[in-house]
Amino acid sequence: MRATITATVCMALLAGSAMAQTDDGPIATNVTGIKEQVIRTPVIADAPADDFNRVAWCHGILSGHMDLAERISDIEPLSKDMEKIGASYLRAYEAALTLSKKGEAPEGRKSAEAAREKGFNGWEEARKAPKGQAAGAYVNWSLPGDCERAAKALSGHPNIFKEMQTEEEAKLIAEAMKPATERQTLDVLTPQKTSATPAPADPNAAIGSSRPTGKSGKGQSSGNWATGLMGKLGWGKKDGE
Repeated sequence: MRATITATVCMALLAGSAMAQTDDGPIATNVTGIKEQVIRTPVIADAPADDFNRVAWCHGILSGHMDLAERISDIEPLSKDMEKIGASYLRAYEAALTLSKKGEAPEGRKSAEAAREKGFNGWEEARKAPKGQAAGAYVNWSLPGDCERAAKALSGHPNIFKEMQTEEEAKLIAEAMKPATERQTLDVLTPQKTSATPAPADPNAAIGSSRPTGKSGKGQSSGNWATGLMGKLGWGKKDGE
């Protein structure tokens, strides 16, 4: 049962999947009998209207979802592969913010951090809830599909998610996109803590992330603009502060 729950949530993280959230709210991914959540979770209606701050907000809600996974890990084991997929999506959001003109200015970075914090704090009710309810919120939630659209539009790179993936992440995402009966390589039960994202030493540093990027630390398209961005990533408050 736990493997089914975790694999289902893994699919919910994929912004381009058929289960992505719509403007009407989240589509439940619950297939294991857990009762419908009775606590509030982030929905696209909460997001800022402009793409720059919307992408930052999307970064915050996904970070918050991953943070919640750690908090309920004693009843819903963490998955190393899910964390890697989440880190890949966070990196794409960060790259989009870095590539935008607003991301070059201190005012833009300040605005993005506020939007990111708003998204992260959208999980506050779930963090304070009993773990059973929090697990229901975690399983039933799905990443808004508009997060992917906004990141592509903001960056000007239609393939930004693929360009910012490591080879390992690309394989995991491809596996997660397969029908559940065909998935063979996803590790859905291995406990592993997610590293927090520290604030940059330089307050004027470019927007980015310090989350794990795999052994190579390089994008799938080695040698292009993505590789250079990999070395710049490192922004944001510590999750949970």
